Amino acid sequence: MDKYFSKVGSLSDILPRYRQRDAQLDAANFIFDSMKTYQPAVVEAPTGSGKTFAYLIPAFELGRRTIISTKTKQLMSQIAGKDIEAVNRIFGDDRFVAVLKGRRNYFCHLRFFRFVYPNQGRFERVVEWYGSVVDQEIIDVPIGVFSPHEIEHISTDSWQCTASKCEFYDICSFYRAKEQANSADIVITNHYLLMSDFALKSENEHASIFDFADHIIMDEAHSIPDIFPRFAGTELSLRSFLKLMNENRQAFDPREIELAAGMLSGLLETIKTRTYTNDFRGALLPYIEFVNKAIGEKDFEEMKNVHKRLVEKAVSVLGDSEGVRFVEQERGDILLQYIPLNAADKLREGMKNACLSPVFVSATLSGKGNFSYFLSETGYEEEEIGKMSLEPVFDMAQQGRLLVQDCDEAFYEELALKAKGSVLIICNSVGRMLKLTKMLKELCPGRVYSQRDIDIKDTEGLKDTIFVGCAVFREGMDFAHTGISYVVLDKLPFEYPDDLVLKEQAESVRKKGQEPFMDYFLPRAVIYYRQAVGRLLRHEDDKGVWVVLDRRIDTKNYGKYFATVLKDVPRINTLDEAVAFLEVEDAENEG
Repeated sequence: MDKYFSKVGSLSDILPRYRQRDAQLDAANFIFDSMKTYQPAVVEAPTGSGKTFAYLIPAFELGRRTIISTKTKQLMSQIAGKDIEAVNRIFGDDRFVAVLKGRRNYFCHLRFFRFVYPNQGRFERVVEWYGSVVDQEIIDVPIGVFSPHEIEHISTDSWQCTASKCEFYDICSFYRAKEQANSADIVITNHYLLMSDFALKSENEHASIFDFADHIIMDEAHSIPDIFPRFAGTELSLRSFLKLMNENRQAFDPREIELAAGMLSGLLETIKTRTYTNDFRGALLPYIEFVNKAIGEKDFEEMKNVHKRLVEKAVSVLGDSEGVRFVEQERGDILLQYIPLNAADKLREGMKNACLSPVFVSATLSGKGNFSYFLSETGYEEEEIGKMSLEPVFDMAQQGRLLVQDCDEAFYEELALKAKGSVLIICNSVGRMLKLTKMLKELCPGRVYSQRDIDIKDTEGLKDTIFVGCAVFREGMDFAHTGISYVVLDKLPFEYPDDLVLKEQAESVRKKGQEPFMDYFLPRAVIYYRQAVGRLLRHEDDKGVWVVLDRRIDTKNYGKYFATVLKDVPRINTLDEAVAFLEVEDAENEG
């Protein structure tokens, strides 16, 4: 790996601002050796260590079929459009790289010609757009161009898709993209599609979205224990039945559709918060039984396959296999969910049927100084997987300061008045985020944005701004271009134990003889804390202040696990000291 990562190596030739980092070379060597010997590996590479090139270079060097998965479309685009392009300049373009996203991202010919083309007056923009892309082999649905209603009529979900039975199967954009991906040397995808594939393969090794690979590299791997159970379980949208009836209105008596819509509206009035499914079983069953009977009685071929899948989902979400079942309202729909509590074995089985060796990479994989929590959630024993945890890349003691104090409104008023540079505030709940956003907007009109107000791509060029968010802003977002000077944690990021899924997970942990707080909630909170901390320093010349508005970091015994994250960072006691620290650094930079 030295020939790629040294001061005079290949990367320095193609990246103008490249700096040799020992941590990056160490990670690349470890990943290369692990992949070469087909050893499963977990790598914790802190912010700034250059982990993307640390796994791309070994993958290209070995030349084996490799799937690379990350969490968001933005990160997929960065890897495929920027990082892969740079690596190709080193290795040449002889390796075939393909990108595969979920079905909803691709144009569906069947839905377009069934619902859009016959109603051109209602879908003028869509029809005009289709005319400009019709000759493309693979048609992506454009982001931010059409309304949700329009997108719904030109894309499809897995439960709606009839696959090889569709008359447009031979020209289907998704299946053409899938075919390309399965003939590629390197595939770029996202965790949601990959976890869906793992779930399929855990039940049947021959079922698949992706063909078998030598290696699967999972970036932002800390999120996998939370994502996979959703695919190992089942989600059913009750509006899906009504939607199926509306899209095939010719097969129904209008009174049937009207009655189904009325019953769904009644459920929306009844179910307001997330609740155990059994608590509303009596209210749910009449609707499900009515729409199933109404649809099942119709001898209409175009509905049969979709209806069959919906019935299978209903059986699963209303079943009695081990797990948590809950119902909630979301965007005018009623969702029923079944999530298995112990999905690690299924995840492991799915991975075994998907590749020879996986590599898990993230800046935050350890919870209490070790990988025990992450490994238990992914089905691995300590001795069967290679592990590497790199030290922080940045000089935290020189580049940052830590302020710990109680959380009160007066602090935020002082912060809004005195802080120079941008501020990122991370809350534990949406309710708290909205309350703080409202207060700060009154204090600083035009400077404050919550995660509901703005997309990260729209923050380019914003300076001296206050961002207020929850998990979305805490995880994986790069605010470097906004000049973040402060990262404020409104509280230590513990999850609420009253959440139905978390409550059941905690009980499952207890049944294994472990302690829910120490063995489940605490390691997860430490991982979230480290994610939040990582939002501040993104480059070697960054300076900033971490503010933790929770004295439990000092007063509680478990606080040591959080304190270790910034153990070498000097403490300050007031916001004035923070301002002075940053002013000195600004003066030095100007000098």
